[in-house]
Amino acid sequence: MSFSAEQKAEIAAQPIKALCCKKAFLCGILTARATLSEEHISVSVSTRDVAQRVVEAVREVYSKDALISTMPGGGRGYCVRFSSPAAQRFLSGFLSGDAFFDLKCRLCQSHFLRGLFLAAGRVTDPTKQYILEFSVKNCVDRFAELFTELDILPRISKKPKETVIYFKNSAYIEDFFGLAGMNNTAFALMNAKIQGEIRNNVNRVANCETNNINKAVSASAGQIALIAELASNGLISQLPDELQKTAILRLQHSDLSLSQLAALITPYISKPGLSHRLKRISELGEELLNRRRKHNK
Repeated sequence: MSFSAEQKAEIAAQPIKALCCKKAFLCGILTARATLSEEHISVSVSTRDVAQRVVEAVREVYSKDALISTMPGGGRGYCVRFSSPAAQRFLSGFLSGDAFFDLKCRLCQSHFLRGLFLAAGRVTDPTKQYILEFSVKNCVDRFAELFTELDILPRISKKPKETVIYFKNSAYIEDFFGLAGMNNTAFALMNAKIQGEIRNNVNRVANCETNNINKAVSASAGQIALIAELASNGLISQLPDELQKTAILRLQHSDLSLSQLAALITPYISKPGLSHRLKRISELGEELLNRRRKHNK
């Protein structure tokens, strides 16, 4: 089961106690996905489980039976049909410009948003990406205005067969589910974002450490190769005494880290001090080798 389907299953499983909230829940479904005709109302939804929850909501609010059928023409999804003069009046008024619904209690808005998501919404798995979208059949601009009033700013995409309202901002998506009273979903989104940020930080640190190690290994290999060339040309003896000793020690212990090599040197020298000394060996060594090459020409 997808992440989106899990959230819808949770909505479908939760009973709604107050009649006003049941009406708000059904209002979210109807305003998003219902089509009105003279004889009946048709609601198109994606799965049979959602269709069954619509049937239950119609029975709870309007005391009417509804029928579930597959989409005409073999299309994907299911269609719920029912007849109710009260529902037809409500939907006709909405399509003509009436308000979405009356807020009878503080939970009505949450149930409206749940109904909207159940019928028309889809949310991606937050461990992969952040997208919340609504495929609404009616009055797209009014839904966009509603979201804007809730301080969650939508985007609109017009596709050949439908218009989609969507969000890619994770904060807006979390806010939507918080307003819908779907706290478990909101927490899952927040947790996924936190885990993702932790993974990214760990990867950045690991990459940084790997790059530093690679640079150190590359620098060490270059220094050892240069010292070996100095030795093969009999030029190490032309270095200052302390640099001679360090160069010979570096050549004898090419597998040691700077810290380990510094521990072998007497008198004591720090790791930064040893690094500076090796750089000095490289600089003087290049000069000596260049002189030898010019002389040989």
